[in-house]
Amino acid sequence: MLLMVGVLVAPACEGPEGPQGPPGFDGQDGVDGEDGADGLDIIDLVFEAEVDFTEESGYAAAFNFGEWVFEDDNFLVFREFGVTEDGRSIWRLLPQTVFLGEAGVLIYNYEFAHRVLAIFIDGAVDPATLPAEFTQDQYFRIVYMPGLFPNVEEGAKVDYSDFDAVMKMLGKTEKDIIKLNSQ
Repeated sequence: MLLMVGVLVAPACEGPEGPQGPPGFDGQDGVDGEDGADGLDIIDLVFEAEVDFTEESGYAAAFNFGEWVFEDDNFLVFREFGVTEDGRSIWRLLPQTVFLGEAGVLIYNYEFAHRVLAIFIDGAVDPATLPAEFTQDQYFRIVYMPGLFPNVEEGAKVDYSDFDAVMKMLGKTEKDIIKLNSQ
């Protein structure tokens, strides 16, 4: 009987906490990129592209993002629709429809097929008749969204149509935006 009580009571005993152990060793840093150059962090990338929609380009611009984009990944694309009085850009999530009165309806849209993103204009309007303000010097912000999104806390709600909210969620600023050239 004494043995049974000893077995039941002994595991429940605690002593004082001991000193903290020594810190572990740092791992060896690997090479970030070719010839030791910094590599590209593929998580939370934000790009900017200036696009001219022309007949020669089929009124579209294509961007090839290469091998690092996976099937579950996606992109958000925003178009600059103007500038506020204090000089801040107004970004709107695509697709966006512009009503041109008698001329018709213009749609800015995009599509993403594994590794290639295309931004294009469409709608019930002849793009050849559009004024330059709708086809030339168009600015777009492209946000890479990995399929497994590590930075969003469980239950967090983000308005993905709000470019500033997306940038805040990603912890990015204007200096983090990478300039792109279309193909």
